Amino acid sequence: MLVEVVFHYRTLLGKCELGVGLDWDEIDQVTTIEHAFRPTSDDHRMKSGRRFRRDAIKLDGLLRGDRINDRVEITEMGPGGLVCRGAPFIARGEQVEIVIDIGDDSYRFRALGVWLRDDGDDYKVGLQFIGMPVCVRNAHISAHELDVVDKISAAA
Repeated sequence: MLVEVVFHYRTLLGKCELGVGLDWDEIDQVTTIEHAFRPTSDDHRMKSGRRFRRDAIKLDGLLRGDRINDRVEITEMGPGGLVCRGAPFIARGEQVEIVIDIGDDSYRFRALGVWLRDDGDDYKVGLQFIGMPVCVRNAHISAHELDVVDKISAAA
């Protein structure tokens, strides 16, 4: 899945940024991912300095930041960043966190606001990934019983 590939790539880059380094297999993985997401020669965005292409995707995410805690729709994603719709105003250079829940895994990426466009009542936002992501895995010890919190979530 695309989110897992991007998570793995950003984790490997994070190891480099921390000065830990990569072994030969990890270097090969980084090279393979970068090659798979290289922009084509006819891609006009390549001329603007973008390093990777983004693939179309349809995922729900949670955008969190300074006074931001909004659900968004992720429409494009690649190793360098993502595009989301239904987003609040995010200033250029503002740091946010995007949370993507898939099954029992919760992927959390830090990102910077790069561009913003009107999209009806909300905005369409381009975010550039920074730093190392985190994956939180939920472990269920016993069967979950429905409670008031579940009813509130279902009503929303």
